[in-house]
Amino acid sequence: MVALASLVGVLTGPGQSIGVSVFRQHLSDGLRLSDSAIATAYLVGTLLSSTFQPRIGRWVDEVGVRRASTVFGAVFALTLAHMSLVRGAVWLAVGFFGIRLLGQGALSMTSTVSVMHWFERRRGFALGLKMTLTMGGISVVPVLLALAIDAWGWRMAWLAAAAVVALTAIPVSWFGYVNRPADLGQQPDGGLRPDEIEDRSTLPSVTRSMALRFPGFWILSAVTATNALFGTGLLFHQTNLLGEIGYSNAQAAAMFLPQAAGAVAGGLTFGWLADRRVRRSLPAVVALLLAATMFLGGTATTFPTILLYSVILGVTMGSGGAVQGSLLPALFGVGHIGSISGTLGLIGVLASAMGALMFSLGNTVFGSYRGASLWLSVLPLAVAVVAITLRRHFTVDNPS
Repeated sequence: MVALASLVGVLTGPGQSIGVSVFRQHLSDGLRLSDSAIATAYLVGTLLSSTFQPRIGRWVDEVGVRRASTVFGAVFALTLAHMSLVRGAVWLAVGFFGIRLLGQGALSMTSTVSVMHWFERRRGFALGLKMTLTMGGISVVPVLLALAIDAWGWRMAWLAAAAVVALTAIPVSWFGYVNRPADLGQQPDGGLRPDEIEDRSTLPSVTRSMALRFPGFWILSAVTATNALFGTGLLFHQTNLLGEIGYSNAQAAAMFLPQAAGAVAGGLTFGWLADRRVRRSLPAVVALLLAATMFLGGTATTFPTILLYSVILGVTMGSGGAVQGSLLPALFGVGHIGSISGTLGLIGVLASAMGALMFSLGNTVFGSYRGASLWLSVLPLAVAVVAITLRRHFTVDNPS
């Protein structure tokens, strides 16, 4: 299930920012649109798509991961094919709405929820491994899309992506996914060892409305939102931020490699830690890592410190996803995990959509992107203080 979920996660690549970025210049040239117009269309599409995440999550809970993922895979393939037909800014915004709704949102959600149902004791490590495999695969997607664009043009590249998704995501979802272990007469984690049966805690299973009344949900939301907001901003403006200390675009792009390595390390390490008693302190650690990243982004000048900045940024992104994915089912159970994940996903996507704009405004206010990174680091630091002070609300066995 981890392998299948990871594969479906990789197939969301054309709907993720890293995949869309490959098409940006081609869309600008082919549609005769400015970068600002494309960025605005992307922002509008992303913001509108985020509002549907809670509803999508509820539907996943109702019909199960297998059926939902199959439908999402089919519609996502059609939406990618539609991207080959766009002719103007409004049409482009509609296309962005579709691929963000189904790629970044719906299919990503079902791939994560599928793993949540199959693990309890080792859920954190399983989600960390799933995230690592997904991120590793997605990092290849831009290369493949670029090759397709060079060979066939950007419109045919969208069609090629649609074909790959249709021929892979649909059969994997329908023939590979199993909603719950009980459907095969199995148990989460493959069953508990004899010495664990008496110690096994009964995980709560609460509704979304109950979860929204739990302070831990909103603390985790604050960590998720700041991570998405500033992480997206740093990645989007990486060439600008590093360019202020003399890095060329190619040199700045090369820093994505240590970031990818850091994301792998962060996902696996924090996923492993999330299965242990230290889990309630992990949201604060993620926020502290983000604050440290932003501080380094505003102060680092030498290659070793820039390398450290890049690695910690990757760790922060990887750890944030692992902690979020592990704590939600640990706190609220899996009975309504789709709708709860959808609500948190709405918060994360909204924050992510504003990330690039936040740093652009910060550049204006503070005079540089490095200045913005330095001064804005106060915000995740404040979130870290709140998360560590109220960490008792991440106690797993009592969400009420």
